[in-house]
Amino acid sequence: MRILFNIERLINPSQEEKAALERIVKTRMLKKNEHFLNEGDLCETIAFIEKGSVRYYYQLEDRQVCKDFLLENGLVCSFGSLFSQEPSTIYIQALEDTELAEINYEDIQQLCESYPIWNKLARIIIQEQVIRAEKREGAFLKDLPETRFQSLIAEHPTIFKRVPLQYIASYLGMTRETLSRYRNKLNK
Repeated sequence: MRILFNIERLINPSQEEKAALERIVKTRMLKKNEHFLNEGDLCETIAFIEKGSVRYYYQLEDRQVCKDFLLENGLVCSFGSLFSQEPSTIYIQALEDTELAEINYEDIQQLCESYPIWNKLARIIIQEQVIRAEKREGAFLKDLPETRFQSLIAEHPTIFKRVPLQYIASYLGMTRETLSRYRNKLNK
């Protein structure tokens, strides 16, 4: 499991601690365009992307707005819904056939109570999510669209092979035409 490899890079769980995690992880397959979560649903699980990709989006009256997309190793969850135990305000949808390592939130809580090392991992994950959200918000408020485009390419060089253009344009806050101009400029 990719999830264990990545966890071992952050913390050093014992064999017993790893076995406890493995007992609660379930594999879940999403077909392309299948939803992990719909607006109005309660998020009750966290999942790591073993293979594939997802997008987070809001449905407005006249269009969808892409909030984020995640590839392998990404953590899939509506944290707002999970922590508040209120209905989600966001959709999470597979962009391609996607394999997830999924864990029920109640199982995570019990795991953290039984094994303090998993509390450490939970803190690391929450910190990373907060930092990621703050960077995204700052980029949207301070950076020019072209700068956001260049940052995306630097972070995800293969993004255009895996994510449809309309979702990337929405994520960057620009039209498809503007995104195409930036891509053409980059390719020259």
